[in-house]
Amino acid sequence: MKMLAVDFNALEVVAVKANREQRYKDALRIYLFMSDGDPTLDGGYLAERIAKCYEALNDVPAARYWYGRAFQENPEARPESIAAVRRLGIESYEDLLALAG
Repeated sequence: MKMLAVDFNALEVVAVKANREQRYKDALRIYLFMSDGDPTLDGGYLAERIAKCYEALNDVPAARYWYGRAFQENPEARPESIAAVRRLGIESYEDLLALAG
């Protein structure tokens, strides 16, 4: 199988357009593709973009997780992620146990 060269700048342009058009699932697919195999998530940039997509899709636990990853990778450059984690709150142990019914 021949590997194609990947132009991440072109992918970013498409993802930004998808976000602008509120096609968050499409943007999310692109950002997840871009982050595959990138342990630093581009200094937290991709993690923050993934988090924003999940937040727009109202998947708060996933958004919280990815904002946290963005902050872990680059705390100095990701103040928006810190604010988002605080805004979204922390899921409690009791809330998770309550899922058992």
